Amino acid sequence: MIPGNNLLATALSVIASQTVQYIAVTGRTTNAAGLDVSTYATPVPRRGSFQPVPRQYFTQMGLDYTKAYYTWYDPVGPVQDVARDTSGDRIIFNGRVYEAMSSNDWTPVDGWSGTLFVYKGFAP
Repeated sequence: MIPGNNLLATALSVIASQTVQYIAVTGRTTNAAGLDVSTYATPVPRRGSFQPVPRQYFTQMGLDYTKAYYTWYDPVGPVQDVARDTSGDRIIFNGRVYEAMSSNDWTPVDGWSGTLFVYKGFAP
């Protein structure tokens, strides 16, 4: 029955997927300099689809042409994106760290989410 069937999980059972290291943000702490810094959980493998955002959509989406953006389609969801006083979850893919910018959470309806990630230049 649709919605509620998690079509993404069904599709990933027959098409190629990627496994990433998923790093959930757990909160913030104050460092020795008195600055709030984000804390993260231990990375865990998660299977989904990590797709580059075509450059032709950068202008309409208001994206910076000097950065690399990907959409992560996750059959588990949800993903924490950047919000006031909160960093987004992170993904390590091919040795690069990406941070969640904006998430479309379909988990209450269909069990999956789609999240825009940006390459931040972090070392894993």
